[in-house]
Amino acid sequence: MENLQKAKQIIEKTLSYDDILLSRVKGLSNTLNDLIYGVLPKDLYEDLQYIDGLSPAKKRAILKMVNDYIDLILNKKTLKQQEKKDIKKLPIERFRQITEFKELKPIEKRALKKVGIKNAEDAFFYIPKRYEDRRLKDIQKVKDGETGTFECKVIETKKINKGKIKVEVVVEQKGNRFSLYFFHDKPFLFTFFRKDKVVKIFGKVKVYGKEKSILQPELLNEDFEGIFGVYSLRGDSNIKITSQTLNHLRRALIKISQKYADYYPDILPSYILEKYGFPDISESIKNIHKPPENENIDKLNDFETDYQKRLIFQELFILQLAQKYKKYHIQKEPSYKIKIDLDLLEEAIKSLPFELTNAQKRVLKEILDDLSRDFPMNRLVQGDVGSGKTVIAALSALMVAKNGYQVAVMAPTEILANQHYKNFVNFLQKFNLNIKLLTGSLSQKEKKEIYQDIKDGKVDIVIGTHALIEDDVEFKNLAFVIIDEQHRFGVEQRKRLTDKSHKYPHTMVMTATPIPRTMALAYFGDLDKSIIDELPKGRKPVKTAILFESERNYLYKKVREEIEKGRQVFVIYPLIEESEKSDLKSAMEGYKHWKEAFPDKEAFLLHGKMKQEEKDRIMRAFLAKEAHILVSTTVIEVGVDVPNASVMVIEEAHRFGLSQIHQLRGRVGRGQYEGFCFLMVPDEFKNATEPSRLKTLERLKILVRTNDGFKIAEEDLRLRGAGDIAGTAQSGKNIDFSIVDLERPIDLILMEDAIKEAENLIKQDPELTNFPLLKQYMLEKYKDKLDIVNIA
Repeated sequence: MENLQKAKQIIEKTLSYDDILLSRVKGLSNTLNDLIYGVLPKDLYEDLQYIDGLSPAKKRAILKMVNDYIDLILNKKTLKQQEKKDIKKLPIERFRQITEFKELKPIEKRALKKVGIKNAEDAFFYIPKRYEDRRLKDIQKVKDGETGTFECKVIETKKINKGKIKVEVVVEQKGNRFSLYFFHDKPFLFTFFRKDKVVKIFGKVKVYGKEKSILQPELLNEDFEGIFGVYSLRGDSNIKITSQTLNHLRRALIKISQKYADYYPDILPSYILEKYGFPDISESIKNIHKPPENENIDKLNDFETDYQKRLIFQELFILQLAQKYKKYHIQKEPSYKIKIDLDLLEEAIKSLPFELTNAQKRVLKEILDDLSRDFPMNRLVQGDVGSGKTVIAALSALMVAKNGYQVAVMAPTEILANQHYKNFVNFLQKFNLNIKLLTGSLSQKEKKEIYQDIKDGKVDIVIGTHALIEDDVEFKNLAFVIIDEQHRFGVEQRKRLTDKSHKYPHTMVMTATPIPRTMALAYFGDLDKSIIDELPKGRKPVKTAILFESERNYLYKKVREEIEKGRQVFVIYPLIEESEKSDLKSAMEGYKHWKEAFPDKEAFLLHGKMKQEEKDRIMRAFLAKEAHILVSTTVIEVGVDVPNASVMVIEEAHRFGLSQIHQLRGRVGRGQYEGFCFLMVPDEFKNATEPSRLKTLERLKILVRTNDGFKIAEEDLRLRGAGDIAGTAQSGKNIDFSIVDLERPIDLILMEDAIKEAENLIKQDPELTNFPLLKQYMLEKYKDKLDIVNIA
């Protein structure tokens, strides 16, 4: 540390020189190397070697970078000491139960319970979804559509009969009169609005000519002006939700944050706070719940204030840090070094009944490069519907098996496991491998035989469902784990499979859900990523058309044409049974409808309330061409291959996300036949002028224009939001953000910064030794979600 201080003094003195003097300075490289050798990153160390021969400007730039880096190291020591102090105060208020807060009224505690807030930390990070400007305003200065709190004197209250309006209250502010209108004439209005009484009301101003009015304003009994957070309500449904519940919730959150935020420790390294100009955590928590009086409301609602950005950054940074921490430690584990036999690989590729695309070749090379190293591969392979992920998995498995090791492939359903088994056998039939299928439907005798063969090392590749993670399954030398549709398995399930290896196995997870780059960065930061972004040669894109309800006869004509050619048809509905709150066709009703439309054809029904065995039975029968039409809810599996299916009908298509429809239409046109997808929408969309319906039609037209799943996913994110896309990724990771919203531009910018800072910190301090509080917080939050507790 003393050498670093000396180096810092030399650098700061040198930086104070003018350019002429700086150009004459020699020997900096040797002097500084003696003091800070082994401390700098490789690229900065290399720059320092040549500094004596550089121009003053370049010298100055390098010296500043070296100085900043030394500051970073010195700051870490200071922060470490500070954090050790903070640990003592950490439990004081962070986990204090809401029931213990004497400042809160019982009604406020009930409001907190309603949204699931149990302790102070829950309250601190229960973030408003938006903000209302309730600052006191002058009615004369307010424009049409603006909201505000107005203090005014009551002039007159009277019953009227204007359509739905029952009461008019005429009020005055600084000589300017305006009206308040109410849809009811309850007695308390006349009590509240007594003549000459000064009242405070909140609402949206309407302007008609020179007249101003507020429809159904909120009556304020207390001191309620200012900028107010608007919170979402969730949690205990037994507690009745009212506007007062929101007021009590807001009051309670402000009380807790203002009084106890100072006890909350700052886990972000101080050099990051300084670098980005972020405020400390206590100030951020206070301001997020009670913004400063002079805050810009637009900036606040765009989440672009410094305190909002700090909290967004922190949430992203902790996630990225957990992922980089996990990745670093996995790569330290010893794994199986696979020798790649290029001649064998070439022979296997030549034996395929098709030619690999350039994208498949690129991804295969990335996987084989990983397998040839002695630390574990941990890779996500994204491939659009029909892009050929399975053959890449099979070729990779061949290389591992021919090294004398075992491979396990886990799929979420028996149908998919069966499909993978057939494909692997087909692709690798000439290489004398023992490939087995292990599923729950096998008899106990069959299972025991396979268990023994796996344990003895007689099985090279085993493909199965959850049956693979049963306690009875023991591998002799499991080196490679392939997990299909990762989001369908929990962290614990994936871990149980990898734990069956004697070392840390190479792991490859596959998904057919196109994930936008921002989503992939957020949710899969612990994985290396490969994308198969090219369809096999000869594969025709599915023709997609939007049809209105009045064009149903045309649909039936096209469906019958395909059935007469020997093809099969999928019909997808969003719900299983009629809901009182929805005019949605159900699969049950739809099934009857299609049976009536095609009385001479066989139709099956598949829905989510069926047991898995029943679903599998129906899918097997449909695969065997025992029916022409399969009416189903969205439970038909991603990846299920029905080569004879050529038509996909999506009923009530406007109810679906684009990515979901894209997945569904990928079920057809998978064989030698051309595929068709018909998106059915109600007639009211035909000549729609309403913005919401026009936007929906614009979304669906994207599917007509392109078959590129990644473009579709990006558009879906832009138009619809993260829910549809992040859903599958999130459900697997169980990541729940409190303030981050990946639809906001500012969050995407901050995510790039969070990734960079997390990577830098893990490179410098992979065990987070200098940041015990940060490490503690990270492990608390993500140990079960990213399986990092065993690494810690």
